[in-house]
Amino acid sequence: MDTTIRYDTAKVAPRDRFAFWRDAVCESFVRLGCETENLTRFKGLLKTTQHSMLSISEVSGLAHTVDRRPSDIRTASEEYFLLSLETGRGARISQFGAQANLRPGDMVLYDSTSPYRLELNDGFSQMVVQLPKERLLARFPNARMVAGHRIDGQSGLGQLVRDNILAFSHHAGTDDPTLQAMVQETLIDLIATGLASVAGGTAELSAPDRQVLLRTKAWIASQLGNPELDRTMVAAAMGLSVRRLNSVFAKEGSSLSGFIRVKRLDAAAADLRDKRCSGLTVSEIALRNGFSNFQHFSTAFKRHHGLSPRDWRNVGAGD
Repeated sequence: MDTTIRYDTAKVAPRDRFAFWRDAVCESFVRLGCETENLTRFKGLLKTTQHSMLSISEVSGLAHTVDRRPSDIRTASEEYFLLSLETGRGARISQFGAQANLRPGDMVLYDSTSPYRLELNDGFSQMVVQLPKERLLARFPNARMVAGHRIDGQSGLGQLVRDNILAFSHHAGTDDPTLQAMVQETLIDLIATGLASVAGGTAELSAPDRQVLLRTKAWIASQLGNPELDRTMVAAAMGLSVRRLNSVFAKEGSSLSGFIRVKRLDAAAADLRDKRCSGLTVSEIALRNGFSNFQHFSTAFKRHHGLSPRDWRNVGAGD
């Protein structure tokens, strides 16, 4: 179940607000050093929701400085990346010798396992996505190379990533665990694509091709429950030919049909482990995820997940 935590200095006496913020947010919520010159007028608001795979926070307030110190890192048990999307009056983030001055709409990545500094301006507000380090590295191995570098929210791809992050973040907590997992996976895909635009991680893809790839993947993720979903439908929705889309996916070492198949197999795997689907047969789960040929589904599933659908379900039932 998702967990939401909210810290609001408005409920605290003015003289105690920064002390409350430092104790609640910079000591208990996440280990950070925290300083301000606004001791008598400080304001801060943090709302964070922990989903199954990642957490999304909205934070705003008056100027203060936050430091992730070596001592904080030594006591941490988890490794994660954070992506900040500036929605207010700006901030500055420094890590690995790089410094990003964020304007509204800009984004920046930083790594929880190395020191960083955030200098937050009066009237700042941010959306912060915290995601497991290994999940982002699996998609974009060079992620650390872009930490501390600004992603321009006004560029074509930056704007597309920004708008989709805002849209997907509102649906990451859906009550359907299968849909939630797909939405969160797609959100991580979006972040990885945006970072690649800064570092050239997908060097073979031009900026227009990256936009096509990002838009296509997001649309496919929203249509996985449609039994008619195939490469022709996707191409029509994108206003491009199947050949054109396949050429874009080929530069990533995949294909349009292959991407759809993998996403469907992942959705079927989630259904097989979902207790709410325990009354469905394996064949019924295959059908609801777009597989009309059970033998083909079983063979493809075992090749992708290493177990037959029934064995996959039985292993999950023992958890």
